[in-house]
Amino acid sequence: MIKDEEIVESLNDLVKINNDRIQGYEKAVEDNEDSQLDPLFRNMIVQSQNFRSQLADHIVRIDGTAVSDATSTDVSSKIHRAWIDIKSALTGKDRDTVLSSVEFGESAAVEAYEDAIEDDHLPAYIKEQLQNQLTELRAALDKIKALRK
Repeated sequence: MIKDEEIVESLNDLVKINNDRIQGYEKAVEDNEDSQLDPLFRNMIVQSQNFRSQLADHIVRIDGTAVSDATSTDVSSKIHRAWIDIKSALTGKDRDTVLSSVEFGESAAVEAYEDAIEDDHLPAYIKEQLQNQLTELRAALDKIKALRK
């Protein structure tokens, strides 16, 4: 039988990825030279805050403890490293550099969600929520890709 701790761990990994995503977009807003991108990036911040809240709700419902520190980003994975790379790559500040870095981070977030959904230990109702979030993440990625063209 699958233990609740395994579910909590998987969901907290996604919480941390959303924390990374928030920090990455905050850095993008702060550092990019194209102010036309700011509303999009701010929207992505709100989106990740909502995702994080939904994930935390699932964690609490199964008597787990959600990662409470919004700066907790200690996932030792390529997804975490992708957003850390965004934070450092944004020193270039030009539109193409910013969008390229953000696209890389979005791709990594999509991959993390796909992996989580494939995991057999998550209940169907949680997978459904993750699928909804994944759909939004893919739309965000598509929007970023379209801006690069």
